[in-house]
Amino acid sequence: MESSKQLDLLHKHMIQNNLPVQKSDSFDKQCFLLEQYIGEDIFQSTHKKMKTVNILSGVFALPVLLVIIVAYIYTRWIDRKVDIVGLFVDNPILYIIPAVLIVVTLILALFYYSLRKKLYDRIYPELKGKLKINAE
Repeated sequence: MESSKQLDLLHKHMIQNNLPVQKSDSFDKQCFLLEQYIGEDIFQSTHKKMKTVNILSGVFALPVLLVIIVAYIYTRWIDRKVDIVGLFVDNPILYIIPAVLIVVTLILALFYYSLRKKLYDRIYPELKGKLKINAE
Protein backbone atom coordinates (compact mmCIF):
# COMPACT_ATOMS: atom_id res chain seq x y z
CA MET A 1 0.00 0.00 0.00
CA GLU A 2 1.39 3.36 -0.98
CA SER A 3 0.24 5.86 1.62
CA SER A 4 0.58 8.95 -0.60
CA LYS A 5 -1.82 7.50 -3.19
CA GLN A 6 -4.19 6.42 -0.46
CA LEU A 7 -4.02 9.88 1.13
CA ASP A 8 -4.90 11.44 -2.23
CA LEU A 9 -7.81 9.00 -2.52
CA LEU A 10 -9.07 10.00 0.96
CA HIS A 11 -8.78 13.72 0.17
CA LYS A 12 -10.60 13.24 -3.13
CA HIS A 13 -13.42 11.39 -1.38
CA MET A 14 -13.67 14.07 1.31
CA ILE A 15 -13.97 16.82 -1.30
CA GLN A 16 -16.43 14.95 -3.53
CA ASN A 17 -18.69 14.12 -0.59
CA ASN A 18 -18.19 17.45 1.19
CA LEU A 19 -17.20 15.73 4.43
CA PRO A 20 -16.71 18.07 7.41
CA VAL A 21 -13.31 16.57 8.19
CA GLN A 22 -10.07 18.52 8.50
CA LYS A 23 -7.45 17.66 5.88
CA SER A 24 -4.11 16.31 7.03
CA ASP A 25 -0.83 15.74 5.21
CA SER A 26 -0.28 12.57 7.24
CA PHE A 27 -2.00 9.40 6.02
CA ASP A 28 -2.39 7.97 9.52
CA LYS A 29 -3.68 11.24 10.99
CA GLN A 30 -6.15 11.55 8.12
CA CYS A 31 -7.42 8.06 8.92
CA PHE A 32 -7.76 9.09 12.60
CA LEU A 33 -9.83 12.13 11.61
CA LEU A 34 -12.05 10.17 9.23
CA GLU A 35 -12.52 7.47 11.83
CA GLN A 36 -13.54 10.06 14.43
CA TYR A 37 -16.03 11.41 11.88
CA ILE A 38 -17.77 8.02 11.74
CA GLY A 39 -17.52 7.59 15.51
CA GLU A 40 -14.92 4.84 15.77
CA ASP A 41 -11.37 4.47 17.04
CA ILE A 42 -10.20 1.04 15.85
CA PHE A 43 -7.54 2.42 13.47
CA GLN A 44 -6.26 4.88 16.06
CA SER A 45 -6.15 2.40 18.95
CA THR A 46 -4.33 -0.20 16.83
CA HIS A 47 -1.89 2.48 15.63
CA LYS A 48 -1.27 3.48 19.25
CA LYS A 49 -0.54 -0.15 20.21
CA MET A 50 1.80 -0.43 17.24
CA LYS A 51 3.66 2.71 18.31
CA THR A 52 3.92 1.47 21.92
CA VAL A 53 5.28 -1.91 20.79
CA ASN A 54 7.83 -0.14 18.58
CA ILE A 55 9.04 1.98 21.50
CA LEU A 56 9.19 -1.06 23.80
CA SER A 57 11.30 -2.99 21.31
CA GLY A 58 13.78 -0.12 21.30
CA VAL A 59 13.81 0.01 25.09
CA PHE A 60 14.56 -3.72 25.31
CA ALA A 61 17.20 -3.60 22.55
CA LEU A 62 19.08 -0.60 23.99
CA PRO A 63 20.74 -2.41 26.94
CA VAL A 64 22.07 -5.09 24.59
CA LEU A 65 23.51 -2.45 22.30
CA LEU A 66 25.08 -0.64 25.26
CA VAL A 67 26.74 -3.84 26.52
CA ILE A 68 28.20 -4.45 23.07
CA ILE A 69 29.45 -0.86 22.77
CA VAL A 70 30.97 -0.84 26.26
CA ALA A 71 32.68 -4.21 25.67
CA TYR A 72 34.08 -2.99 22.35
CA ILE A 73 35.34 0.32 23.71
CA TYR A 74 36.84 -1.30 26.81
CA THR A 75 38.75 -3.96 24.86
CA ARG A 76 39.74 -1.63 22.05
CA TRP A 77 40.92 1.49 23.89
CA ILE A 78 41.01 0.93 27.66
CA ASP A 79 42.48 -2.52 28.28
CA ARG A 80 43.44 -4.53 25.23
CA LYS A 81 44.56 -7.46 27.39
CA VAL A 82 41.06 -8.25 28.60
CA ASP A 83 39.66 -11.50 27.23
CA ILE A 84 36.11 -10.34 26.58
CA VAL A 85 34.93 -13.79 25.45
CA GLY A 86 36.35 -15.35 28.62
CA LEU A 87 34.71 -12.64 30.71
CA PHE A 88 31.32 -13.42 29.19
CA VAL A 89 31.81 -17.21 29.48
CA ASP A 90 32.80 -16.89 33.15
CA ASN A 91 29.82 -14.65 33.94
CA PRO A 92 26.65 -16.21 32.49
CA ILE A 93 24.59 -13.22 33.60
CA LEU A 94 26.45 -11.16 30.98
CA TYR A 95 25.08 -13.29 28.14
CA ILE A 96 21.85 -14.67 29.59
CA ILE A 97 20.25 -11.27 30.20
CA PRO A 98 21.15 -9.91 26.74
CA ALA A 99 19.92 -13.17 25.18
CA VAL A 100 16.58 -12.81 26.96
CA LEU A 101 16.35 -9.16 25.92
CA ILE A 102 17.08 -10.10 22.30
CA VAL A 103 14.33 -12.75 22.39
CA VAL A 104 11.88 -10.23 23.87
CA THR A 105 12.87 -7.71 21.20
CA LEU A 106 12.29 -10.28 18.45
CA ILE A 107 8.88 -11.18 19.90
CA LEU A 108 7.96 -7.49 20.03
CA ALA A 109 9.14 -7.06 16.43
CA LEU A 110 6.87 -9.92 15.34
CA PHE A 111 3.97 -8.41 17.29
CA TYR A 112 4.66 -5.03 15.66
CA TYR A 113 4.63 -6.66 12.23
CA SER A 114 1.32 -8.40 12.94
CA LEU A 115 -0.26 -5.15 14.20
CA ARG A 116 1.00 -3.27 11.15
CA LYS A 117 -0.36 -5.93 8.82
CA LYS A 118 -3.70 -5.88 10.64
CA LEU A 119 -3.84 -2.07 10.52
CA TYR A 120 -3.12 -1.61 6.83
CA ASP A 121 -4.44 -4.88 5.37
CA ARG A 122 -7.65 -5.25 7.36
CA ILE A 123 -8.63 -2.19 9.39
CA TYR A 124 -7.89 0.42 6.71
CA PRO A 125 -9.90 -1.41 4.00
CA GLU A 126 -12.77 -1.72 6.50
CA LEU A 127 -12.57 2.03 7.16
CA LYS A 128 -12.70 2.70 3.40
CA GLY A 129 -15.72 0.41 3.16
CA LYS A 130 -17.54 2.25 5.94
CA LEU A 131 -16.80 5.55 4.21
CA LYS A 132 -17.99 4.03 0.90
CA ILE A 133 -14.68 4.73 -0.82
CA ASN A 134 -14.18 2.71 -3.98
CA ALA A 135 -11.23 0.37 -3.66
CA GLU A 136 -8.34 1.04 -6.01
